[in-house]
Amino acid sequence: MTHLLVRWLYLTGMYSGIRGVVNRVASRLYRLDRRVQRMNGRHASSPELGDLVFRVHARARPRAKLENARFGILSIRQKQSPIHPLAYRYLCRTSHFGCGHVEIAFYECEGEVTFYGIRNIARANAQRLGLSHWAHGLQMFRRNENPRLLGTTTALLSRCGLTSRHAEAGECVQLAVDDRLLPRGKHERVRTSLLRKYEKLHIMMERQDRPAAR
Repeated sequence: MTHLLVRWLYLTGMYSGIRGVVNRVASRLYRLDRRVQRMNGRHASSPELGDLVFRVHARARPRAKLENARFGILSIRQKQSPIHPLAYRYLCRTSHFGCGHVEIAFYECEGEVTFYGIRNIARANAQRLGLSHWAHGLQMFRRNENPRLLGTTTALLSRCGLTSRHAEAGECVQLAVDDRLLPRGKHERVRTSLLRKYEKLHIMMERQDRPAAR
């Protein structure tokens, strides 16, 4: 019963936009490295997507994890709405901080940013609501969406004086998954699916970062 109540409150807060408001207020209690904060309001241009806008918010550290690290979420959205503007605004408001089309979860320690989660949250929530036409329009890239967005983010972080890397798959799942928010009986299936996703992404990011052979 408690599990169902927690999940119901979470989904209600997400789809109403209340979660984003609460998280933005709570974010003021935490601090990020000043170089990470420079990402807030940054723009990047893409031939396919036009202008991308970045926002960064600090968040609480997961329970008993990486005591010296500071955690946050980078939110990315397109300046030019890919679907109806009101629908786009609403779906972005269902994100963790109410401003993300895609969200990248990270932690920073001693000048290095480690990515441990990435999700096209607007597209995922459109799919959950059965809005398949909008969900299709919210796919940023037809192929390799996540590594391409992480590559763009890595380049911007580098300009701010920060190095970055992608966490191992096991660490991604450990940090990103909260069993209380998963449907009952589907914990192992979700964890296995995410482990495969992040194993593949980790390999792709390593290839992307590897210097080209001469």
